[in-house]
Amino acid sequence: MLSFRPITIEDRPLLHDFFREAEGHGSEYSFANIFFWGDQQICTQFEKPLILSRFGTWIAYLYPRTNEYTSLLREDAKERGIPFRYWGMTLEEAGSLERAFPDLFRITASRNSFDYFYNIERLCTLSGKKLQSKRNHCNRFEQEHPDFRVLPLDDILLEQCRGFTERWYEEHAHLHDPDAYAGEQRAIRKAFDHFHALQMEGIALFCDEGLVGFSMGNRIRETMFDVNYEKALAAVNGAYPMVNREFARYLHEKYPTIRLLNREDDMGIPGLRRAKESYYPDILLEKYTGEAIE
Repeated sequence: MLSFRPITIEDRPLLHDFFREAEGHGSEYSFANIFFWGDQQICTQFEKPLILSRFGTWIAYLYPRTNEYTSLLREDAKERGIPFRYWGMTLEEAGSLERAFPDLFRITASRNSFDYFYNIERLCTLSGKKLQSKRNHCNRFEQEHPDFRVLPLDDILLEQCRGFTERWYEEHAHLHDPDAYAGEQRAIRKAFDHFHALQMEGIALFCDEGLVGFSMGNRIRETMFDVNYEKALAAVNGAYPMVNREFARYLHEKYPTIRLLNREDDMGIPGLRRAKESYYPDILLEKYTGEAIE
């Protein structure tokens, strides 16, 4: 059995460098997300780190971007008495796995985990007919709140956003199964607790009503920024489009080489899917799971 141990914040340098090279991948290949979500363990016995992920009762190995460890991990799964699964594969990697191990894996698309990528300049300007409604919402917000402010997150604002988030979940608890939010609540609390250690960045949006929204994330590739969390007051017309637009503008000005914003997946939540689709993603990144056929 391989020597897996829990992932800690001290593993960031190793895994951040490993994930930064994972061009073509989405939010799974980000140290912050591996650190936030589920019960993640790491094995460092080999040239590349191996990761064993547990989300509730579902267990799988994060695909290590190569097939060379497949036999080894299959044996490890057998010794642990768990199904042998890979998760986080691109379409190309799924095809490579099938060719290397014909008839061994059942490959399935993980639609609820597809990531939504957007060109950052398009989100800055909201140009084009498709995004006219978003422009209209922003214009109305600016007209109704001419003294609005956008501030980068610091320690004081982080605490305000933490309290804002807890109230947001309380207000939305009746709309969805509480279990659907439980994992995200745990994850976002870890984001607040380790914001600086994870080298996260964010903005807060203020108007006459006070804090009406915020967004935060981290840079996962040279040309990609991952937007981990975004919360706003839906009752304030235009708050969500404004947070989205202003964070894109903040990042575009600070990091001119960033080309794409990864706004991550929709978790299969219908309202969240509609919201992400309403911005017409430039890329919908397909992801696949491979489960060994016993």
